[in-house]
Amino acid sequence: MIDNMPDLNLVRLFVAMVESRNLSAAAVRCGMTRSNMSHRLKRLELDLGAQLFRRTTRHVELTQAGQLLYQHGIRLLDEMRAVQAAIDSLDGAVRGDVRIRLPTGLGHLYLAPVLLEFARAHPDISLRVHINDGIGDLISAEVDMALKITSSPPEDHVARRVCGIQWCLCASPAFLAENEPVQKMEHLGRCDLITPQSLGRRFDLRLKQEHGDPLILRVTPRLQSGDYPFLRDAVLAGLGVALLPRYAVWEQLRDQELLEVLPEFEPEGVGDAIYLLTAPNRFPSMATRVLADFIREHIERHVQDWTSLRSRAAGRDAAGNGVSVLRSD
Repeated sequence: MIDNMPDLNLVRLFVAMVESRNLSAAAVRCGMTRSNMSHRLKRLELDLGAQLFRRTTRHVELTQAGQLLYQHGIRLLDEMRAVQAAIDSLDGAVRGDVRIRLPTGLGHLYLAPVLLEFARAHPDISLRVHINDGIGDLISAEVDMALKITSSPPEDHVARRVCGIQWCLCASPAFLAENEPVQKMEHLGRCDLITPQSLGRRFDLRLKQEHGDPLILRVTPRLQSGDYPFLRDAVLAGLGVALLPRYAVWEQLRDQELLEVLPEFEPEGVGDAIYLLTAPNRFPSMATRVLADFIREHIERHVQDWTSLRSRAAGRDAAGNGVSVLRSD
């Protein structure tokens, strides 16, 4: 009978408990007291006639019944959100809330204005934007989607490749004029280097060449930061040779505010592709899918600007020889 069905609001609270890891955090997330959350959990267990959590002296874990309820509960809640979004969109407008996390470099240097453009184009979609490099678990972080630059996308999320990322070594004309020419890889060893902090205080800089194995140079950068706008400002100020993704400096390279160093090599950076991540057990809402498509289309229109002249020439040669060049996303 329908009277025996569990209260959907209690199921929503139960899912919040599981994803928040503990009752206190779940209470904060749901805006109620811990005792109220505990009372509602007991009511749900009585309605179902099953224990959902197994409490030990050290931790709390889901019972088999709790695991089943969580698996079906998140799908049920996703379906209800999808139904509500579909109803709200009957007049042709997409509505909803989207929580997105962006890496600092891509977020500050490229995607921030893209999101503002999206907000203007979709006034019925509310955005909550986090710009930091700590992706973590999307469910516990309450994030619907995230972008990540990496060479190894996380296996516990759904990862869709958006495009490749190239890195380059660059410096200001003033720095290159005031210092000895950098014509060989070993010349980098006497330069002040500017690099992302995530590479480590001392690391092996790998330079790929068109033919042969990569060349490796052990380096200790002078300036490091996780703030990519700071790194770009540092190299523009003539403080050294910077290792940066091309999306961060392509305009400065075009305008010759920065010049490439050792352009015959392609250095390895923090990651070689942009991936769009979503939680594996969540069905993205219409608003989330619309935002994901908007970002992907915008990046695809501009990704050629982030490609080295050598790669563009290789692409033209391949096309001229009748070779199909396919995007592997």
